[in-house]
Amino acid sequence: MNNKLENPSRRRLFRGKLSQQPPALRLPWINSESDFVEKCNQCGDCIDACESKIIKLDDSGFPTIDFTLDECTFCGKCQEVCQQPLFINKDLIEQEKIQPWPATLEISNNCFAQNNILCQSCQDVCDSKAISFSYKSSSIPEPNVNLIDCNQCGACISICPQQAIKLNINQHEVTHA
Repeated sequence: MNNKLENPSRRRLFRGKLSQQPPALRLPWINSESDFVEKCNQCGDCIDACESKIIKLDDSGFPTIDFTLDECTFCGKCQEVCQQPLFINKDLIEQEKIQPWPATLEISNNCFAQNNILCQSCQDVCDSKAISFSYKSSSIPEPNVNLIDCNQCGACISICPQQAIKLNINQHEVTHA
């Protein structure tokens, strides 16, 4: 499975996808997107090692996270099996409390609760208690996200019946190499 696509933009050209793709949600705690794309050999070991089975290949053949499948348990197995220097040092992660992804959680307006339909499934699965509900302008409580408490595990994304929750990758690239 080591047939890395040398220039992913060529594949998009032939598919008629010339526009810039949105940033991908890569494996947790990578050094940077550019470092990842440059050094990942697309071996697939991380896919096989993932206990939640949320790692899949994107259109360019690189591993990406799909939270619609399940949540990340941060088991670290993708990092353990990877032979490439793609990840931030574990000591640095703990010292600086670095989030797994340079991203923020967002709940869109098609959320049931924001449309006067009682639903709190995201709060029920949130172990870090980052999602809470409060009464605002209606008789149905609406979700609030405390981004400081959010550990970005994605449990709320896979459980949402409306696919109203997503993790938005910040456009600026953070480098920890």
